[in-house]
Amino acid sequence: MKTCFLHLGLHKTASSSFQQTCAWNRKTLGKQGFHYPLFACEYSRPKRLKINNHSVPLRCLYDQNPKNYHINKRWKINRLDEAIRDYDAQLTEALSRDASIILSGEGLSLLSGQALSQLVERIRAEGFVICPLALVRSPLDYAHSIAQQLIRGGQHLELVGCGPLLVPQPMKRLTIPDGQRELAMLRSVFGEDLQLVPFRRACAHSHGPVGYLLEEFCSVSNLELIKFQNSQESKSNGWVRVQNLINRRWPIFDPQKQLNPDHFRLQDDLASTGKFRLTRTEVDLLKDQLAQSNQAMVDLLSEEFVLADDSVSDELTVAEVSQIITDLARSTLSSSAAS
Repeated sequence: MKTCFLHLGLHKTASSSFQQTCAWNRKTLGKQGFHYPLFACEYSRPKRLKINNHSVPLRCLYDQNPKNYHINKRWKINRLDEAIRDYDAQLTEALSRDASIILSGEGLSLLSGQALSQLVERIRAEGFVICPLALVRSPLDYAHSIAQQLIRGGQHLELVGCGPLLVPQPMKRLTIPDGQRELAMLRSVFGEDLQLVPFRRACAHSHGPVGYLLEEFCSVSNLELIKFQNSQESKSNGWVRVQNLINRRWPIFDPQKQLNPDHFRLQDDLASTGKFRLTRTEVDLLKDQLAQSNQAMVDLLSEEFVLADDSVSDELTVAEVSQIITDLARSTLSSSAAS
């Protein structure tokens, strides 16, 4: 009997690093009987020929409205129907192999229960036993991480300030999710088969969460043969806050939900400003939501799932903001002179 190890995220739990590691080590995994498929899209600009995040093809195949899937907009796919047919053929080929398969897509938790059930039935119909797993961050740790991701992705968050230039405000709508809806949906589909693991526990593995997923979830042996990859997506405190200021004026999507040609990303990492975390003021603005989310997480899972790092960033001072602006101006001048 073949096994499908179905990694469902959740978001912000080293999914990208796991996917990149599996893609990099496909031959090594293959020798142990695991197939990690790579997908291709000929219709994106530029072409994407080694897609290791399975959220992309599977969301296109099973989402109710793939035209609104943000990846399809970002990749500028001009013949979506043909792209979906290609994804379908590639999935059929992957499932036809006489080997266990690893599928990984944090975006699968955003499908409807009905859509995910259709995918599950297709996998089972090809003779697989499905082992589903999701790593779960605590609500507080998730808030720090998802705030950065949303800003990196071009959204503006009222919650995140930028020293004296932008004062943090309560969010008009719930922008920072807590995973409750996704967890409830996954449980409705998989029931007791679903493994839910606190992200902090996975991080305690000697090779971090990627090592945990490979060894403890997929039962991959000889991790010394694995070349671990790190997506290194994190940005600095100064970068996130200045980019959020930019996103306020030029968000990645315009009011018609089309790509905004005026949107741009900072090129300077501003690494000297340290690691991004929400400030104490910003965390306090989320206090009620976090309290509700923590209680819901305890009721749904256990106390272990709400343990969190309580560290925060300091507020940017006038001097620090002035230095960031000065450094950016110098960087811009240097680039102009070089060109």
